[in-house]
Amino acid sequence: MIDAYLAILLAVIICVVFYYSKKFTIQHEEWKKKIFSFSAGVSITYILLELFPTFTESALSIHKILFISIPVGFILHHIIEKEIYKHNNRRELVRMLTLEEHVFSFVYHFTIGIILVTFVKGSAAEAILFSIPMLSYTFLSNLPASPHPLKIKAVFLASATLFGTVLALLWTMPRWLEISLIGVAVGVLLFTVIRHHIPFGKKGGVGYFTVGFLIYSALIILSWYI
Repeated sequence: MIDAYLAILLAVIICVVFYYSKKFTIQHEEWKKKIFSFSAGVSITYILLELFPTFTESALSIHKILFISIPVGFILHHIIEKEIYKHNNRRELVRMLTLEEHVFSFVYHFTIGIILVTFVKGSAAEAILFSIPMLSYTFLSNLPASPHPLKIKAVFLASATLFGTVLALLWTMPRWLEISLIGVAVGVLLFTVIRHHIPFGKKGGVGYFTVGFLIYSALIILSWYI
């Protein structure tokens, strides 16, 4: 029962951040660079040091074919974004990117809710370590699309993680499906962090990226001994 409460609490926090991230803009460019760099350091550290190894161990215990879920997540995100840019003019682009963001984001956050329950069943530390990069992903994912004008639809979209969490609590899905969803999450996160969150060239701050890496590495390693 405690696991269920923790999963719902973390899902609600992600939902709230999702909803209010649409209303919040980082005006100060220098702070924006620092936040993106620090978040990228945290996210890429979590993917490579915790999420991917966890997926690998679980996938190998079932079948190597489950590794296909990682490129599926990565390529699917890339193809959707690329096709929209290629086949829409500037006027249609914003509308289509908005639609893509809403649909893809809902499905992905629904998946996050399911995965959250999987990690909560493992340990509270695993669930919290997973939630922090997801909060970062939710807050900083900013495709050039406008927020939905209708409040009720904005609330519905923001509730995707909670919907996924409730489903996973009510339905015990096959283990292979749980692991495959983690693989898809790895692929999507890799694409998003590399494509959108890691500042390129002179942008960003390597110091903040490094601090993010060091702090989250320490937390992950500490969790191994708890």
